[in-house]
Amino acid sequence: MPTVTEKTIKLDKDAIKSLDISHLAKQSLNENDWLTAGQSEYRLYAWLSTQFNNTTILDVGTRTGGSALALSYNETNNVMSYDLQEQGASSGISKSNVQFNIKDFREDDTLDFDNISIIMLDVDPHDGVQEEEMFEWLEEKGWKGLVLLDDIGPQWPEIEDFWNRITYPKINVTEVGHMSGTGLVNFDEKHSIDWL
Repeated sequence: MPTVTEKTIKLDKDAIKSLDISHLAKQSLNENDWLTAGQSEYRLYAWLSTQFNNTTILDVGTRTGGSALALSYNETNNVMSYDLQEQGASSGISKSNVQFNIKDFREDDTLDFDNISIIMLDVDPHDGVQEEEMFEWLEEKGWKGLVLLDDIGPQWPEIEDFWNRITYPKINVTEVGHMSGTGLVNFDEKHSIDWL
C-alpha cells in the first residue's frame, strides 16, 4: 500500500511581498491592478503556484484574467480559467499555460480533479451563495486541495459571513492578499500551511 506524502505549503510573507511579477502585469488587461501585496492579491497567487509543480489550477471567475495570469507564474502548471461570460481575457491575453473557458467549471467533464491542487473562487455577485454551493459540490466530489477566496472582508458581509462559517482549516491571508480580504482554505488533511 502506498504511503501518503504530507506536504507543507510555505507562505513566506517577505518573499511574497518582494516577488517580481512585472512580466505578468505587462501581459494583463489592467496593469494598474498589479499593486503591492496587501493591496493586490496577485503576488500571493503567483507565490502559491510555486508550491506545486505539474498540476492544474482552477481560476473560477475570470473577469479580465488577472488572477489566471498570476496563478500561471509557475509554468510547470496549467491554469484553467472559467467564467459564465467573456469579459476580454481570452481575446486579450495569450499565455501557453492558461486556457480560458466560458462555462461553469462543474460542467467540464474533461477536468481531472485528482490533479487539481488550487481553486481560486472570485465570482459575481459577491453574495456567498455561489461560493457555498461550490464548496458543497467539492465536498461531494471528495476533492482535496487549497481554495482561495477573495472579498472575505467586512465590505462584503455575505462572503465574510460564509468565511466565518467555514469549518475547514483556514487562514486569513489578507496581509499579503487583496485589501478586500483574501482567505485560504485547506481541503486536504495531508497539507499543512506555514506562515513564515
